[in-house]
Amino acid sequence: MTAEPILVAGQWRPAAAVDAYHALDPSTGMPHAAEWPVSGWSDVDCALDAAAAASRELATLPAVRIATFLEGYAARLEARGAELVAAAHAETGLPRSPRLADVELPRMLDQLRQAAAAAQSETWRMPMIDRQRNIRSAAFGLGPIVVLPPANFPLAFGAVTGGDFAAAIAAGNPVIAKAHRGHPGVSMVAAQEVVEALREAGLPPATVQLLHGIGRGDGERLVADPRVGGGAFTGSEAAGRRLFAAAATAGKVMWVEMGSLNPVVVLPQALAERGAEIAGELATSVTGSAGQLCTKPGLVFLINDEAAKRFVATVTARFEAVGPQVLLTASGRTQLDDAVASLAKAGARLLVDGPVDAGPCCRPPSLLDVTGEAFCATPQGFLVEAFGNATLLVRCGSLDELCRAIAHVQGTLAASLYSTAGGDAEAARAVRPLLVARAGRLVENRMPTGLAVTPPMQHGGPWPSAGPPFFSAVGMPWTLLRFARRICFDNCQPDALPPCLQDEPPAGRPWRFIDGSWLHA
Repeated sequence: MTAEPILVAGQWRPAAAVDAYHALDPSTGMPHAAEWPVSGWSDVDCALDAAAAASRELATLPAVRIATFLEGYAARLEARGAELVAAAHAETGLPRSPRLADVELPRMLDQLRQAAAAAQSETWRMPMIDRQRNIRSAAFGLGPIVVLPPANFPLAFGAVTGGDFAAAIAAGNPVIAKAHRGHPGVSMVAAQEVVEALREAGLPPATVQLLHGIGRGDGERLVADPRVGGGAFTGSEAAGRRLFAAAATAGKVMWVEMGSLNPVVVLPQALAERGAEIAGELATSVTGSAGQLCTKPGLVFLINDEAAKRFVATVTARFEAVGPQVLLTASGRTQLDDAVASLAKAGARLLVDGPVDAGPCCRPPSLLDVTGEAFCATPQGFLVEAFGNATLLVRCGSLDELCRAIAHVQGTLAASLYSTAGGDAEAARAVRPLLVARAGRLVENRMPTGLAVTPPMQHGGPWPSAGPPFFSAVGMPWTLLRFARRICFDNCQPDALPPCLQDEPPAGRPWRFIDGSWLHA
């Protein structure tokens, strides 16, 4: 069988492969027919040279050309939306509707169009001008960006379709994308449209390149290569730490989004007033998409009064009613099995954990609980990410014990607090700062799953959930700053200045900080 081609320097060509793989249909566990090459370093080296040349050319082009590419590319992907959804469904098992067709596809297209608007306006550059001293600065692209996507969002976080890709391109960087092994066909369909969209916009052909696989050692070598400006990775903490460390040794920017426990705190009065409703929200949040969301709640803290006991009984019944769910990969199921076993070994009690074997990628949800006292005694045994349809309830004896338990939680993407304005007000004041200190996003009276793609959104958090913690993977235009650096032009000649720093504003009319005031003119 002939392996699928790779996209390097604007050309589809055979890979100099060192291995190959087949994506699986997780619904059946059977491999798809297409064979995907794992490239050796020679392919990576060619892509790096082409990306470096494209980066130099992109730096000379007006921002409107990049915006034109992103808009045209979004239109082309929209025209092939049904094909993209079909490919994503076949490779991930995620439902066509509503998940892929009605949620993820529109989000993907919206992100690309938001990125186009950000690229054209250039406000994200935050141009600053001191006319008296003739000192000017703004943000500019880093250079070639390596995009390493996750398994769980084949469209909205895809190698050549997702938010990292869109933000890197909008900031003026070429992208070297490595398709995820779980959904290479999705990236292939999309990349076919990349070639035409680049040509129509007049961008360098190597602005976007696609490899289907690279070896682990070559991945670490890639993100540390002198020709690379930076990288973006979404996935497991173990892989993220390796890539982050490799990039750091070379002084390279590496944005990583890794494991996250996303604690939920439910205070007593909220439980007493609407415990059954919250139980339903928790079950939906943990089992929706089989729990394979980076914002899925992995820890639920509550004070163990009578309302809490009723809540646990209701949640248990809701979990038992779900049955086996399709996970993205067989390895994902194995890792989830291991995580649940680790929690049980540490002392958590299994409330729901059906041993149903419905296929290599299928698994029923798991619900566990532990006392606050046991949690505080050996917290590391319970701070385990069970990525998938599992969560741990921490039943505390008092508000003081609940606060002590929360204090053990590491950095996380999101945290939720359920309370009432009346009876829980004092407890909420004690809990809220503990959650804010650990989370990039505080959610009140909703679960942390469900994330609006809007400029003020923060989808990042303290280490180890993500790094560096200031940045966000969602929220144009600020997410572009992950792939940019600030450059100061001190006493430079007017004709040497980028358009956004010249005395006359560029066509996009960005907001600029001039002599102490933000101006839009």
